Amino acid sequence: MMNLHKSAWAEIRTEDLKNNIAVIRSQLPAHTAVCAVLKADAYGHGMTGLRNWLAEKHLVDLIAVGKMSELVKLTAASGSDGPKMLLLGPTETDELEACLAAGKVKPDRTVFSVTGMRQFGELEVLAEKRSLRLSVHIRTDGWNSGMGLSYEEFLRNEDALFSSRHLNVCGLYSHLYTSYSGDVEGIARELERFDAFQRQICPEHREKLTVHILNSSLVFLFPQYAYDMVRVGTAMYGLPSYDGGRLRPILRVCAHVFDVREVSDDAPLCYESHVEKPHEGSRKIARIMLGYWDSPLLLTQKEIRILIRGRLFLPADDICMDNLAVDVTGADDIAVGDEAVLLGDKGVSLEETLERNGISIARSEWLCMTAGRLEKIFV
Repeated sequence: MMNLHKSAWAEIRTEDLKNNIAVIRSQLPAHTAVCAVLKADAYGHGMTGLRNWLAEKHLVDLIAVGKMSELVKLTAASGSDGPKMLLLGPTETDELEACLAAGKVKPDRTVFSVTGMRQFGELEVLAEKRSLRLSVHIRTDGWNSGMGLSYEEFLRNEDALFSSRHLNVCGLYSHLYTSYSGDVEGIARELERFDAFQRQICPEHREKLTVHILNSSLVFLFPQYAYDMVRVGTAMYGLPSYDGGRLRPILRVCAHVFDVREVSDDAPLCYESHVEKPHEGSRKIARIMLGYWDSPLLLTQKEIRILIRGRLFLPADDICMDNLAVDVTGADDIAVGDEAVLLGDKGVSLEETLERNGISIARSEWLCMTAGRLEKIFV
């Protein structure tokens, strides 16, 4: 595909996205819902466009965001159609009250997270004040590390949680920070502990709950703990998730060459040059309008390659905010208008780029982070 109107863009490959969701669902019981995690601008894939595409295709059951500002942004873009949204971050009462007063959040289309009893009480007061009944998921924490109610605290307060007149406790979840550790036995022990906890909940209350603990990696390692829903971010985007190679990366970061010329070996190509005369006399430079502000975390790695006409080239010098100089010395066929690929094709695939830069799969989403000004095109 050639985008003639933009100097740089990111392609979202929808067939690969559909494949990934199908692969995820194949791991799960038929009744298990899939929640698409779109926090952090959908890990750089563009949260608004991705949310709208997923809603149009009816591929997921819930959309999750991490912060109130993300919830407000998607609410403004989504109207009243598509899946409800789950705010995974803690719901701060003053922030929510301001958003409700301004009409920036639709309470009937949103599920809020509660991470502590203080917060639960404050949210209950707000709901009563505004004559609302808000839906909430309770976050629990097996380690009592401050990211949710401990299992014991939940059980102590169970009756109070489910007797609220203004808060509908309809979900329960936890998150394992060890999920990408590779310690399968340790992860299994944590999941067994969560399972024992959720089985202690009163059956009448348990029937009202959507229980979820699996993230992208755990879907493939421990599908037996899928419960009522799974949360998938990296797996949906095709980042490594212990999936055995079944997932496909959906992102392709591209730009057009806008200038090709011979330059002297001492010509400045960036703010602070770090190249010490790599060629005698001159070198051939191709310029692309793709800088570290477009793909900030990828372009600050040391081992960057750029694919042009099926060949890999190196940056000619440090990357600037708005553009990149590529050393194409010896390549006589590189021309203005050629497509340059930074991520997403053979030679600059996600796996190759991870390996080249020594990045673990737990950090793989860093490579996908793109700035909002890099247009996302669904192909």
